[in-house]
Amino acid sequence: MYSNSGMSVSFHRPAPVFTTEERPLSTKKARGTPRFAAPPRAPVKSCPVTRIFSRINDCDGPQPVSFREDSDTSFIVQSSVYSAKKPELYFEQCYTIEEKLGAGSFGEVYRVRSKEDGSLYACKKTLLRFRGEGDRQRRMKEVQKHEKLAKHNNCVQFYRAWEERQHLYLLTELCRTSLADVAEDRHDLPESIVWEYLVDLLQAVRHLHNHKLVHMDIKPENIFIGFDGLCKLGDFGLVIDLSQGSDHEAVEGDPKYLAPELMNLEFGPPADLFSLGMTILELATDLDLPKHGDAWQKLRQGELPPAAKGVSKELQKLLLGLLHPDPKKRLTADLALSLPAIKRVLIRKGIKDALRKSVMRVKTMMTQTWFFIVFCLFFLVKPITYLWKKTPEDNLNTSKVNSSGINITTDFSDGEDLNDHSLAQPLCDLSSSSSEGSQFLSKPCVNSTPISYGKNYNFMMASPTSRSSPHSSSYDDGSPVLFRKPAPTFPK
Repeated sequence: MYSNSGMSVSFHRPAPVFTTEERPLSTKKARGTPRFAAPPRAPVKSCPVTRIFSRINDCDGPQPVSFREDSDTSFIVQSSVYSAKKPELYFEQCYTIEEKLGAGSFGEVYRVRSKEDGSLYACKKTLLRFRGEGDRQRRMKEVQKHEKLAKHNNCVQFYRAWEERQHLYLLTELCRTSLADVAEDRHDLPESIVWEYLVDLLQAVRHLHNHKLVHMDIKPENIFIGFDGLCKLGDFGLVIDLSQGSDHEAVEGDPKYLAPELMNLEFGPPADLFSLGMTILELATDLDLPKHGDAWQKLRQGELPPAAKGVSKELQKLLLGLLHPDPKKRLTADLALSLPAIKRVLIRKGIKDALRKSVMRVKTMMTQTWFFIVFCLFFLVKPITYLWKKTPEDNLNTSKVNSSGINITTDFSDGEDLNDHSLAQPLCDLSSSSSEGSQFLSKPCVNSTPISYGKNYNFMMASPTSRSSPHSSSYDDGSPVLFRKPAPTFPK
């Protein structure tokens, strides 16, 4: 290139300079990490066009899903709430959705209440429809892994599963909250609580590994706190069954908790221990774990970050054993549970759990005793209250005996017409005695004798009051006169 003076001038483009911007590790509280983030989209392993797949089971009615011969698959037929004639789903007819607990890459979880027994459950529904028979079979394997895993106190219990309109539903135990919510609410968890969570999770991981299962997605979002206070491992959607050999399709979990050997496609139980170590490191230090970059690489080189200096030496040693970069030298669940520090926590936690169960048992007994006392007092106080509320007229409605020895009843039957004078003719002449007439003004008289009606409406009793009316007969001696009322006749 030439300038105006005719001299050649050369221009050199600046060479690009690549700077490595290292993002320092910090706590979630200091950085203000958002609490909830949108889940990543599920990996699409096949074309979603349904016309290239073989037709799958697309029946409208629900179908139970189970791989055990002794499982109960008649819960849909025996349901007293579900009706196949209604257009609503079985899920909508038999369960009431109370709250959406969360959503992931493959499904949504709801807190539901059963309309049959009134109990609360957690129901997981697959997010996408089955993309073919192969995709349906992969989804069904999650049910098979749930059923293979025996019941354990530190694992979320599985109840039943069914498919309907190309969606899979799994009904599991409902927990109080997740460990992710606990970590977000409390950025300074006491180390004693972290040790208890670690002991519970080690027992859950050992239970899985003893059944030849690898979780592959251990993280705070998949760890729950039950209503019994125990830490429970859940969400077995990515579990690998090692009993089937190497012929399995593994899917990596969250990259923040990913073991380094998984980059070389080495799947096995040590990957769960590494993910568990990263989870405990996050809880103990409130560390905002990176998803990639140099900080991600440093956490997988066998060194703890500076934030881990605030924890005890025993916990640091245990974290180094769980986060060892070599999976062969990494601690197993059995070795970790055999450490002296873990044994002390187990003893302390066992005493604490026993005391909690005793307190719950005493509360239950006190509640039952209280209800029994209230029940007894109700039947004892009820007759006393009935007698206390009786009116003075009711107290006078008892039978009395006058000086002549004749039983006098002054009770009136309910609804008796006191103005019925058909049986009391003739009426007394009240004009002859103004004092006596005013005394019996409101009552009919027979021979100047006031009449009162008793509960036995077949009789009318005359009051034994002395009479001085001129219409009184010669045999009137002040004795009460009883007149029998004719019995009522009914048409045949």
